[in-house]
Amino acid sequence: RRTTSISLLPIVFKQAAKQNVATAAFFKPRPPLEWIDGSMVPAPAIRALIAVTALFLFGCASKSLSPVKETMPPIVLTTLGDGGVKDVRHLYRAAVCGQLPADSPPCEELILRFPGEATPSAPLAQRDIANRYRIAFVPGLFSDCLNGIFYPFTDVMENLKESGFAVYDFRTAGRASSAENAQRLAKQLAELSPDPRPFIMVVYSKGLPDVLELLLRYPQTSQHVAAVVSIAGASNGSPVADDLYEFYRDWLAGLPIPGCDRGTGEEVHDLRRDVRLEWWRRNRSAITVPLFSLVAVPRADRVSPMLKQTYAKLAAIDPRNDGQLLWYDAVVTGGYLLGYVNVDHLAIAIPASQQIPALSFLFKDNVPRLALVRAAVEVAAETLETIR
Repeated sequence: RRTTSISLLPIVFKQAAKQNVATAAFFKPRPPLEWIDGSMVPAPAIRALIAVTALFLFGCASKSLSPVKETMPPIVLTTLGDGGVKDVRHLYRAAVCGQLPADSPPCEELILRFPGEATPSAPLAQRDIANRYRIAFVPGLFSDCLNGIFYPFTDVMENLKESGFAVYDFRTAGRASSAENAQRLAKQLAELSPDPRPFIMVVYSKGLPDVLELLLRYPQTSQHVAAVVSIAGASNGSPVADDLYEFYRDWLAGLPIPGCDRGTGEEVHDLRRDVRLEWWRRNRSAITVPLFSLVAVPRADRVSPMLKQTYAKLAAIDPRNDGQLLWYDAVVTGGYLLGYVNVDHLAIAIPASQQIPALSFLFKDNVPRLALVRAAVEVAAETLETIR
């Protein structure tokens, strides 16, 4: 029988005890918390966040996830070259290492080196990227729920704006299907003022399927998109979605959550491995915009406590996973591989400890996200010049 945990309380109490947090006081009514944008997030919202996160991240079946060979066609298990993936890891490594802040982990510890990577090159020449491209960010699953707690790249967007980039935050519905979000994205693009600069779109997690659906259903938008940079993007789906889909659809999709509409289950269905692989089989040739993949593959000591359980379950298939995706499920077939980062699925995009300090002990997110994203944009821009 399927058994699903619906509460994070035991995990929170255990972790809080380790951190010498007064757990009894933690769950008592308390003054509102101030989030990074200045809005106030009351304690009930934090408790709702705990419940919702538990339902999705910890709601896996008690049995082990199915081995890859039972559900995945051989094409996904081929080498990168056989899959048409162009390797630009050496360019990305040089770009990241050249701009890490002083308090960052060493570059070799942050950007993992796996066999086949070319000799590192000199840092890329800056070609006035801000005057040639706009930068758009697209979030992932549950992005607007709880009034945007767990919203990705809030810190990166502010820094890029201060550096002179034209930055756009394209909003999607956190519990909508990719088809619905494609319509929302097309509408937002159509409403923008004319600008000759195309977008480099930085997409996170389910944001990748949403943007791919945009490019497929609204092909005219391709003229406004120069490249898509996928950060821990759900390119080929996830065994977590395979395992959770029916339970989520039947029991969780209609759960009311402040800040977002109720779901239908399609939002998780779109992340199933069979759905994503069939989508690529049918539609890969229609996607002509260059696609870049940045893959999160944390070592065990860099996995946030929030993701420990799903990381362990995925590790039974392959230890190279980010707590939500297996490494090869984040690589876009026929695209460009930027590199492998020693961070988990949440930390690579979300400054959760800044957004909800009271739960900081659940995350390992001291990550130089600005360097990771800016380097990805630089490599994408340089590659576009080469293609041109």
